[in-house]
Amino acid sequence: MKFWKKDKVEAKPAPKPQPKPTPKPEPTSAGAKAEPAVGPEKGTAASPGTVAVTLPKPQTPTSPTGPVEAIPAAHHSLVELGLTTPATMGIFERRVAAYPEGAAAFAKDYQERPYRAVTRVLVDWLAVRASTEFDPPKLLGEVNLRLSSFGLAAELKELTWLDQELGLRKGRVLLGGREKIVRFKDPRDFMKGINDLIAPRRAVFLELETWSDEFAFILVREPRWDRLVASEAVVVKAPQTASGGQCGECGAPVGKYWHDCLTCGAVFERE
Repeated sequence: MKFWKKDKVEAKPAPKPQPKPTPKPEPTSAGAKAEPAVGPEKGTAASPGTVAVTLPKPQTPTSPTGPVEAIPAAHHSLVELGLTTPATMGIFERRVAAYPEGAAAFAKDYQERPYRAVTRVLVDWLAVRASTEFDPPKLLGEVNLRLSSFGLAAELKELTWLDQELGLRKGRVLLGGREKIVRFKDPRDFMKGINDLIAPRRAVFLELETWSDEFAFILVREPRWDRLVASEAVVVKAPQTASGGQCGECGAPVGKYWHDCLTCGAVFERE
């Protein structure tokens, strides 16, 4: 048998592509320059007939980190909520200086939980405060100090106990030519009666959250409920701001940062 040796077959190179003629640019008007084409952003496809333009990303605003930034920001939020005026900036600064551990501590708390920091300053600054076992005439005296700006003064008469074991009392409150029999167990019930009497003046005592057993109220004319309900700076406890869920005990609407339920008094386990 004869074996024939096959010759190696060399690979033929692919034919070189012929260069295409470059089209000549059309002449432009004298002095005019051709505008560069703007291509689509990398990783995206531009739709026919549109020009994709890459815009710089907006910078994320930084939250206040120190007293110099935090104090004006906090005061501005109170002005926007209608709880004070721009002219009180100096007073607010002094109140922040009296914050536990000073303005630096306020700035730190404001960065972490602004609603607690600002509400706390507001309570110490402007609020009428009372404990659960309060003295109605004494509380009314504090109320009248605020009502004097409206030219009003309330008077409490015929204060009696309805049920001492339950802490239930009643009294007749006179204010501005009107009167109301108020039955109450705590300052919240008592202030509801006051609010009913001052409602024609378009004023109301708003309850502020204290995250404790203490009560605090601030007098406001024509509350801006649409802003108060969405505020992250101040916690107001009212049916109008109960947009944070439901009470686990009674099912009533409650606020996002409330300490307890307005309806049944259940205390929530929150930070």
